[in-house]
Amino acid sequence: MALREEQIVRYSRQILLREVGGRGQEKLLAGGVRLRATGPAGLTAAAYVAAGGTAVAAGPEPLAPGAEGFLVPAAEVGQPASEVLGRVLPDVNADALPPRGTGRVAELPTAWDGEGPWVALGGDGTRGVVVFRGEGGCAGCFEATTASWGAPPSGALGVGLGALGALVLQRLLLGLGPALGACGWEAPGVMTALEVRRCGRCG
Repeated sequence: MALREEQIVRYSRQILLREVGGRGQEKLLAGGVRLRATGPAGLTAAAYVAAGGTAVAAGPEPLAPGAEGFLVPAAEVGQPASEVLGRVLPDVNADALPPRGTGRVAELPTAWDGEGPWVALGGDGTRGVVVFRGEGGCAGCFEATTASWGAPPSGALGVGLGALGALVLQRLLLGLGPALGACGWEAPGVMTALEVRRCGRCG
């Protein structure tokens, strides 16, 4: 899929990055993710992923209190995420429609399916965590790692976690970085590498 002139202008900052370039931007535009999120971490990830050109399809879960702000007006809290994001994401980037692809971005806890890539947004009450799985990453190890984490933080920490999750997903779509991993996110923006738990098959 060749980039149109207006797309070259729109994504010029990403295209200038050596890791992305024109071919990488074409990959981002060809990709797509399913979103299962109702709070600020997942909605922030959705906004950044869509702004980069990757399609986002949200699920029917109602948006939770605290989700208002970045994409969601306060009056939309409690409405299905699919309806709200279906209205607001085209204003972020019309290239991010229609939904396509098999990637998954979700706030924990949740179940996982599809080929991937998978990006989980979670936490333990004091910090956030991104657990990810790309092509070739073990699904069992990914699920063993996510099982030890709870829901992602809210507020500014959740927003920062969502932005980090979007960046991780884009790297996976571009084929960059490890196929499996986890990183912690703590205020004021300190990122740490975390250990991946091994499943019974890999351990």
